Amino acid sequence: TIFLAVPLILGALAGVVCERSGVINVAIEGQMLCGAFAGALLGSITDSTAIGIVAELVAGGLIGLLLALFAIRYLVNQVVLGVVINLLALGITGYVYDALMAKDQNTYNTPPGLHAINIPGLSDIPIIGPLLFEQNLIVYAMYVLIVVIDLALFRSKWGLRTRAVGEHPKAADTVGINVRRTRYVNVIVGGVVAGLGGASLTLGSALPFGKNMTNGKGFIA
Repeated sequence: TIFLAVPLILGALAGVVCERSGVINVAIEGQMLCGAFAGALLGSITDSTAIGIVAELVAGGLIGLLLALFAIRYLVNQVVLGVVINLLALGITGYVYDALMAKDQNTYNTPPGLHAINIPGLSDIPIIGPLLFEQNLIVYAMYVLIVVIDLALFRSKWGLRTRAVGEHPKAADTVGINVRRTRYVNVIVGGVVAGLGGASLTLGSALPFGKNMTNGKGFIA
């Protein structure tokens, strides 16, 4: 259950950050898919989980930037835009998979997996200890992000400004908040978090990338 929940929770957190900023992120599916793809590809080439995770975060952030650019600057319908970005991500990753990864799996599609890390003391708790505290870094990052994003949204200056921008941008603008910049930053951050969700599908489970491997998890999130 925890394994299946990781991409859903990280995707949902990505959606929350964007929604609170006034941008509907329907592109979570594409962000997760590109993240899973980039991590598997670069992680396989370099045989490094660290580089793979960085690649997944960057890929998710770039798709977030694309969403922000068209939604905020060009005012494209956000729902339609999200669907188009998802199709773009599906097409690009599927094409590169067929052209490169499927032909040489050993070189381009054998991502190294993240090892489970036991947290001393907590992992010894009966029943829940091994379930919650014998996990990999992505699962622990999910625990942290749940708390950090919640506290940031409702207990910080950034969170207050984010909610103001999402709920009443004109009022936020009158008190000197840069509405566009806030939305850009938050949508990109949302993309990065969604990219980490994609990481759980490849590096987090040591599985090779497959076409449309997100399989609707972004929409569920």
